[in-house]
Amino acid sequence: MKKTISIIGALFLVVLMVAFNFGCAQGAEAGAKPVKLSIWINGRDSFIGPSEQKLPQDQWYISQAIKRFEEANPGVTIELTVSPDAAIAHQTFKTAGLAGNAPDIANLWTGQYIFGLKDVSATINDYIPKEDLEQLMGWGPVTVDFKEGNQIMGYPTPDNQMTFFLYNKSIIAECGLDFENNPPRTKEAFFEAMEIIKSEGYLPVATDEGAEFPYYFFYVGAYWWVQQEGIEPILACDAGESNFADNQALISALDMYHEIYADGYMNEDVATSSDSWNKFLSGEVAMFPNCSSVVGDAIAALGEDNVGVILPPNISETAKIKDGAIGGAGQSLIISKNCKNVEMAVKFCSFINSKDEVLKFYKVQTKVPIRKDLTQEDLGLKPGSIGAKLFDWSQNYVFWVDNSLSSPVVDDFAKLLPLVLVGEMTPQELAEQLDKDKGQK
Repeated sequence: MKKTISIIGALFLVVLMVAFNFGCAQGAEAGAKPVKLSIWINGRDSFIGPSEQKLPQDQWYISQAIKRFEEANPGVTIELTVSPDAAIAHQTFKTAGLAGNAPDIANLWTGQYIFGLKDVSATINDYIPKEDLEQLMGWGPVTVDFKEGNQIMGYPTPDNQMTFFLYNKSIIAECGLDFENNPPRTKEAFFEAMEIIKSEGYLPVATDEGAEFPYYFFYVGAYWWVQQEGIEPILACDAGESNFADNQALISALDMYHEIYADGYMNEDVATSSDSWNKFLSGEVAMFPNCSSVVGDAIAALGEDNVGVILPPNISETAKIKDGAIGGAGQSLIISKNCKNVEMAVKFCSFINSKDEVLKFYKVQTKVPIRKDLTQEDLGLKPGSIGAKLFDWSQNYVFWVDNSLSSPVVDDFAKLLPLVLVGEMTPQELAEQLDKDKGQK
């Protein structure tokens, strides 16, 4: 009898201890110190597409993703700020980091753009889940100097940006051209097509090279540069091992860049304009060089059956790399050194890159996911669709040239390219200036 009572007493004690521990755990969770994170998001070519910017902020994908994360992590709040100028956000982040008041997470361009920020960025190597390291592409551009084992400064954003020409199918068809079945794949065919378009009274190509950043060259012209000999000679020039002035691939790409303008195939105000994209959306322009983040906006404006995409033509038959594009993980989510909860910041970056979130993001913007475990079928892509083409093109791309160049070089490059385009500076003069810049690293 005593033995039975002892057993009952022991069981009661166990139940009491479990209840006590559960109550303590509940109390600890309820009394846990709130976590507040701040994040800067680029207002262009990132999470917030042009169409989204016209909506109330709570309807943006990124706002809704933040809300889902907060709901899944009680006590966590994230304050969102939109960076108005992606090009200067890196310097702004560095200044804030040195002052100790940088955001916990900042959406910045990858590669050389962020490597100069390593001293104001956290090292997150030991915080990243193993699954993320295995399932996500794009770790190189957020790892200092692209070298495995070095400081990982943050996460790539969940998209592999691809670049190409969007084109207006109605205009192209009216000009007697068929870019779907017979896209111009050589320089000669490309210039012939532009001449036909021009002769029919349409502007072949429009872009804004001086408004914020010379996107045409870095989307298209840089591909003509790197495809001729590969990226290695370019990196050698940047490292001071050879000269940009002697790099004939660069001179050829710049010559072709200028030739398009000189032959009247581009808007005359290209070096100062800021509204060319709107002209394409209104049906005034045949082609526009851009990246995957704007496809949805083009379709919304022109109609799904009236928007097509083609790769940049090959600059020569002897090019080392053919039928590809510039692309890759060009955007990142960098975690600052003054972040007081690096673990939670990494958790948010991991959440944004999760399979479920990537699929939600894809419904808003037509991008190529960096997740290795997503297929065209998962994304619901129809064969021959724009999304399917981008997915296929993502298998053959070269990484962003501007992200690969050191800051002094790329800064002057971006500033002077519009002058080369309109003929106020020669390609050789620009190349010689880049050689002066590389010594300032």
